[in-house]
Amino acid sequence: MSQELVLAAITGSGLKGVVLPICASVLTCTLAVKAVSLSWSEDFNKKLSFFGGAVFSGIFVLAPDAATKVVTEMATAALG
Repeated sequence: MSQELVLAAITGSGLKGVVLPICASVLTCTLAVKAVSLSWSEDFNKKLSFFGGAVFSGIFVLAPDAATKVVTEMATAALG
């Protein structure tokens, strides 16, 4: 085993750098496919919520620092 791999296993940087984006991308794709597969005759709000979930999780995958900052600012503005 290389030293970088051992260090990543100890510090958890491998989890943040590789595993989380893959899992989040799978979640985003699943939500988007589910939203697209719903027929138009079903509840439109359900389709809209799946699209919203896909977009929201996609933002956290593509720009996690910016998304965290925006959510923090929104929570601060809402709560006080």
